Amino acid sequence: MDLSIPSIRFNNCTSYDALHFDTIDQNGVAYHVIAAKAGYTLGPAEPDGLARLLSAETPALLNQADTYYDDNIERSVRHESDLAPYKPYCDVVVLGTAHAPGDKPRQQFDIALHVQLPDSPAELPEKPRPLNPMQSVSFAAQQEWLAKVERARQTSSPGQYLISKVLRVTGPRQLKKRSGVIRSVPAATQLASLGLVRPASWNLTSSTAIQTVAVRYEYAQGGSCWVEDGSPVAERVPQKYRLSPDAAAAWNSAGVSPIATDACQTNPVGRGYVPAWYLLAARMESLPAPQIEYRHAGFSADLFERASSGTAQLTPAGFGFVGRAWLPRRSYVGSIDSACEWGAEDVPGLPSDFDFRYWNGAPEDQQCRFLLGHERIKLVNLCSAEDSAATVDARGNTHLRFAVPPERLFLLGADHSGAIATIPLSIDTVVVDTDALTVELTYRTCLVADGVLDEVRLYSAATPEQLIRLSEWELANLPESTPLESSSAL
Repeated sequence: MDLSIPSIRFNNCTSYDALHFDTIDQNGVAYHVIAAKAGYTLGPAEPDGLARLLSAETPALLNQADTYYDDNIERSVRHESDLAPYKPYCDVVVLGTAHAPGDKPRQQFDIALHVQLPDSPAELPEKPRPLNPMQSVSFAAQQEWLAKVERARQTSSPGQYLISKVLRVTGPRQLKKRSGVIRSVPAATQLASLGLVRPASWNLTSSTAIQTVAVRYEYAQGGSCWVEDGSPVAERVPQKYRLSPDAAAAWNSAGVSPIATDACQTNPVGRGYVPAWYLLAARMESLPAPQIEYRHAGFSADLFERASSGTAQLTPAGFGFVGRAWLPRRSYVGSIDSACEWGAEDVPGLPSDFDFRYWNGAPEDQQCRFLLGHERIKLVNLCSAEDSAATVDARGNTHLRFAVPPERLFLLGADHSGAIATIPLSIDTVVVDTDALTVELTYRTCLVADGVLDEVRLYSAATPEQLIRLSEWELANLPESTPLESSSAL
């Protein structure tokens, strides 16, 4: 693949961390990518319940690599790299801790993420017109119209929800294997029903009350198992579940020596998935159950047994980044030719069926159109009632609400003739950390690297006056057609 890409000068004229890098899509088209990050802290809640966003004292930095909880690659992703070339949708991700309402321990409670468009003002009434053009409108009609206008201005309809997601949190609970005596009773039932009723071998205990739970995929439905060569469990693993010689050799080259391994492909770091062969080989009697789940896809002992036998799938639930190698995300990579051999100097291209949704790291129900500013984000029971940025409702639920800043980041680009055009950056990643009470917005744009642009400069417009001037400038300089367009092919 030809990697010669026309150069471009990038000048960051803002206080935000920003960078330029180049990429090539699956069609061999090169692009310049500009990414920038704005960071805020959540200040005290105002009388309207919205927490103020205050510019961070220390500028937020673009993440140039994935980072993991506990600095352990075997844990879930905490922050994902911002070096994505393009995201088709905006990721809205929440990091933090679930807090029981009123900060009082409960067996279960709900947490939520809502992203909502601004309220829409009611349509203003049409101004009254006289029946006869030669006459004026009566004073009473004018007063009635003015009253209707005032009522309309005071009335607004709630904005559309872009994201509305509710999860259930439970206290610690265990899966316990039933004793042989207890299992023999339902076995008789199974015999009498000619096998139509299957005895349950496991029981899910009631949850104990809890005040806080870390919102991480380690507490969601999922899991994995690993049998090391030479361990007491290894000799009890049936041959059919052991790794092939080639697979074992691949692991050995990485410095580990498992003889068998398995994982939930949608969340290998979670709880509640253990294959049946491992349950027998490890002689497991109990294990922790998931504590975070969708309300419509709750965990049960029956689901555990069916998932263990491969007849059911678990449904991981969380608000954080989904692992790149997890399903369904990795399916967007496309078809990789495993028979193709690459030399040391070769740079593999993307598969022809690569889907750029791969770069969206949020769960699919936390992806929406690019944010434009003024959207409201509300988090429920994801911070303490003692936090000054939060408000508490009559039921004790804690609400953390704020509005996305209307600030716009944009490029001024100049071509060889000196013609100037503006290229907007889109907000495609929002990360809210409810423990640190911070908000980070990542802005991005892609430009076709066709050599038309010599230089681009990054600016921001934040105040109402700046935003108005920017809009007026764009309208006054809007050409009939221009090569300075953001990528639509990606």
